[in-house]
Amino acid sequence: MYVTSPITLLSTQFERRKREYSEVTVLFSDIVGFTDICSRCKPMKVVHMLNDIYSIFDELTNEHNVYKVETIGDAYMVVGGLPVPSESHAIRIAEFGVSQLGSISSLKTPDTQEPINIRVGIHTGPVVAGVVGSKMPRYCLFGDTVNTASRMESHGLPGKIHISEEVLK
Repeated sequence: MYVTSPITLLSTQFERRKREYSEVTVLFSDIVGFTDICSRCKPMKVVHMLNDIYSIFDELTNEHNVYKVETIGDAYMVVGGLPVPSESHAIRIAEFGVSQLGSISSLKTPDTQEPINIRVGIHTGPVVAGVVGSKMPRYCLFGDTVNTASRMESHGLPGKIHISEEVLK
């Protein structure tokens, strides 16, 4: 007997609901020196470290009412202003970023016990959002806003939040 999985049902329902959002705020963060940490530590230690960090960040998404889009390796992506539009999306994302920096102050790398440091990038603008894929469907965001937020993070300074002018508007 073939049983349709819940995610398949959801992706079929959401497939018709791809949506354009005229203004959201996207945040990317990553761990400074993550590649070096991975080269020095056993994979299981890296997984435990990421779980500790992401569990903290996941709680912060609830506190700040922002939506976690995904994690890829050490990159953590959240958005404000969707799936439910909100006028306070930029403020909530900025406060989330500040909380991210403060929340990891006591965490250490598994090998050297040095403090873990992150960099954060934030940009505001339009996106298209929707579920893509069929085998492992994912809710994804597309558009230059996502690319710009990612560049803000990658060109930012460790321990700092790098924001675009659009966030301030």
